Amino acid sequence: MTTAAAFLSDHRPDTEPFEESAGTISGFAYSGTLATEIAAGGITGAEALDLLDDMLSIRELEDTIVRLRSGGYDPLPGYDYRGPTHVSIGQEASPVGACSVLRVDDNITSSHRGHGDAVAKGFAAIRTMSDPALRARVPGSAGGTREELLEAALEEHIYRVIAELFGKDEGYGAGRGGGMHIGDFSTGNLGANAIVGGSVPIATGAAMARRYERSDRVVCCFAGDGAYANGVVLESLNWAAQAQWTNHLAGDHAYGLPVIYFIQNNHYGMTHHTDDEVMGVRHLARRAAGFAENNMHAETVDGMDVLAVRDAVRRAVALCRAGDGPVLIEASTYRYYGHSLSDPRNEYRTRDEEAAWRAVDAIERLKQQILAAGVADEATVGAVETRVRERNARAAVRASRATDPDPADALKFLYTDSTSEMLPAGQGEVALFAPLPVSKRAADGAITYRDALREALAEEMVRDRRVIFYGEDVADYGGAFKLTKGLLESFGRDRVFNTPISEAAICGTAVGAAIVGLRPVVELMYMDFALMASDQIANQAAKWHFMSGGQVEVPLVVRASVGAGKGYGGQHSQSLESLFTHLPGIYVVYPSNAADAKGLLKSAIRTNNPVLFVESQGLYPAKGPVPEGEHLVPIGVANVARKGTDVTLVGWGPAVPDALAAADRLAVEDGVEAEVVDLRSLVPLDLETVLASVRKTGRCVVASQAVLGGSFVNEVVARIQEQAFDFLDAPIARIGATNGISPQAQGLEQAFLPNAGDIYAAAKGLL
Repeated sequence: MTTAAAFLSDHRPDTEPFEESAGTISGFAYSGTLATEIAAGGITGAEALDLLDDMLSIRELEDTIVRLRSGGYDPLPGYDYRGPTHVSIGQEASPVGACSVLRVDDNITSSHRGHGDAVAKGFAAIRTMSDPALRARVPGSAGGTREELLEAALEEHIYRVIAELFGKDEGYGAGRGGGMHIGDFSTGNLGANAIVGGSVPIATGAAMARRYERSDRVVCCFAGDGAYANGVVLESLNWAAQAQWTNHLAGDHAYGLPVIYFIQNNHYGMTHHTDDEVMGVRHLARRAAGFAENNMHAETVDGMDVLAVRDAVRRAVALCRAGDGPVLIEASTYRYYGHSLSDPRNEYRTRDEEAAWRAVDAIERLKQQILAAGVADEATVGAVETRVRERNARAAVRASRATDPDPADALKFLYTDSTSEMLPAGQGEVALFAPLPVSKRAADGAITYRDALREALAEEMVRDRRVIFYGEDVADYGGAFKLTKGLLESFGRDRVFNTPISEAAICGTAVGAAIVGLRPVVELMYMDFALMASDQIANQAAKWHFMSGGQVEVPLVVRASVGAGKGYGGQHSQSLESLFTHLPGIYVVYPSNAADAKGLLKSAIRTNNPVLFVESQGLYPAKGPVPEGEHLVPIGVANVARKGTDVTLVGWGPAVPDALAAADRLAVEDGVEAEVVDLRSLVPLDLETVLASVRKTGRCVVASQAVLGGSFVNEVVARIQEQAFDFLDAPIARIGATNGISPQAQGLEQAFLPNAGDIYAAAKGLL
């Protein structure tokens, strides 16, 4: 474990002239052949035939997609294939060469063109499994030779890949993810990603988790050339190369992130050239020079030569296992088809170009080397081709007859019911470097909302060593609002650390770390910045449990503070919780008081669902009684903060204290008893508590500090109207911020934001 030693340095003015070289990045340096590799002991003849089998299997699978779409696949005449058609035919050497030197417990991430990566990682992993492990993968298998068992497991893998493409329950994602999101977590494949570059921060976070575990497991991140102009991808490269991963702290050894960024450069983003049109460098390996002094050991390799790829990735794996990652490899390859089968590619390619690439086809190249090295004769090579073709056909026919998901299960896997209440062995044994920061309690046990949050986080980090915390300036400084001051000293820099100003990478790495077993809590300094990370929150964190068919859970918490009422203007004041309630798959929680802040944060950390945890900066100094020690507030259960009989006031976050103030005024000035319902969480929503109150009072005001247009206020109002209309004695009143942009001037901001007086006036109007 790394201690809390501070990164104190003395940066005095230094303007001495200097010149700095970016170093050398080599390309296409591999000159080996199959014969020389066998002679050197780098591969056996049997392994070479396995590489051929794997590449042929990828091509046969994707040829099946092509022929199905054209109606020309003989084993399935007339089959209606409706899935995506982003094939990687021509690129087979890249995933096969790379995966052949990975262990079964190493991970990969992939792209929307990820069928080949899925087949390659699965096959490479399966070939190294024990007989009992193989039997576990093949339903009904009981005996047979090792060769028969292995062949059955390979066919089962192809079957489950095709079943996912066909949208079947037996697919790896139970038909929920489809081809663009395919993953087999049992063989280390963390999934393909339909968002270009979307998996790169996930791979980075998974590698960060492997580093935290001090394991020697490696993550290989497959992504295309188009991704390497993408913001979150470049943020991820910077993230992986941070000096803090390898700084020597208290004698701890240097240990960089064990991630290989493998660029499958097929030279086309979609229909445009990357090399000489939308990029400013000839070789994408040069990207690495901007992020690390050692250029991430970057090199460019011939992606049409499976042995060259295998050689480069073997060396990269060795570097990563030794703690010298990250590594960047660019493989120059080619896809013979367009972006998808709807793209005829004749508008931007020439036939001569395609012919030149087909002349160095990776499969034909390996076949010729197998023959030249005397590994096998033409009959044996032909037998491999026949075996692959027949295996694929059997799997495709079987997949076509597999189970269609029940429409009644359309929402299955959207959320999980599991939690971390029961800790795995060894995860609760946390040693502190210093005592925990102490909250200053009043005689009635009151502490601030801010301290309650810190107390919750500290207690959960003591309870479960898988909980880590990071964000911008949260370590030595304690965050912009000093909420986490003292946690670094208690838990050390392995578990509490600063990040670059990269909100997308903060949230994306949290997804990757969560998927492989950690429980990250990350901080967004202002909720406005969640828009910078919205893809990683909405398309990654919220969706992976569903898209994987329940293979994986994503237990992470994104803490986001709202700064309305402080005069910070339009980019630091937005209450955006309503936006995220429109994105199924993530919980949205917003406490209104100190006790709930502690209890809800602890519950958020323990659920295995991703949680957007919203905090009001205006409430940070607010005090209230908070139990010491274990105090949990269930997510999805509203609280009746004040009982009443005449009108229901519903709110969350800072609208709840305003509603309570309005209720007190109604009682004193008008003799009206208002019932105040604090939703506490918007997703999941406890509507029954709201409906029970409205059925009793017959009148309702729903309030929040969010802009009223498109606000979750309107969702609550609609649900009440739908389910309790007959109990209403007046229209439901809505309270929210003005439909505009938060201004800086104090008087304007006061006019912009709702307050207790607005809630009072609305309630009185209903009476």
